[in-house]
Amino acid sequence: MGIGLGYVKELSKSPSNTVFALVRSLTKGDLSALQEIQASSAPGQVSILECDVSSPESVTKLPAQLPSDTIIDVLINNAAILHGDEDSLTLRPETLHEHIQTNVLGPALIFQTLLPYLSPTAKVVNISSGLGSMQMLLDGRIHADRTAYSVSKAALNMLTVHQSKQVKTVAGKEGVIVVCVDPGWVKTEMGGPNAVLRVEDSAQGVLKVVKGLKSEDSGGFFLYRGDKLDW
Repeated sequence: MGIGLGYVKELSKSPSNTVFALVRSLTKGDLSALQEIQASSAPGQVSILECDVSSPESVTKLPAQLPSDTIIDVLINNAAILHGDEDSLTLRPETLHEHIQTNVLGPALIFQTLLPYLSPTAKVVNISSGLGSMQMLLDGRIHADRTAYSVSKAALNMLTVHQSKQVKTVAGKEGVIVVCVDPGWVKTEMGGPNAVLRVEDSAQGVLKVVKGLKSEDSGGFFLYRGDKLDW
């Protein structure tokens, strides 16, 4: 189970939540686990929508799939890619471009597209990674590898700070909170065989952080346990 599926599973446990789950394609890939959650939830509680965040054209089609009266209280930008083991000395242009396209431009466009639907006190969570922390790399707490992914997550962190400022000063949505959260090293296909954290524990932790966010936290970088992380 991926982390995104974990969020849907946890959020759907509350009958008061309406959940929109975005997938790259409604016709390709295995949607059975997501459909199972949908089937076990109240009618209309979980909707599965098609949106490939790596495609600007796909993102522009998202609003047409939403009910006209949609109001978003929590937006979690979780979709990301991690592939290739190139370091900064072997990095290929196409590898970096793919990571920036999905991991940075994707959340940027989703935020822009869904901005009109955000409630006055909405919470926007960009799922980042400790691998995007420059200080942790300098300290030796993380290794200097997975360069494209690391660079993209550092860029996502900066994007988050910009969004947290401009959603207030430009968009006039003073109460909207925007943060980035590291979900931990999770046992998923992306996390790999050595990961230590169950999807359920990560998802529950992130959602607990989201629930406890205050206005002064906007622009912050947090671990799934709630600890503030170094940039």
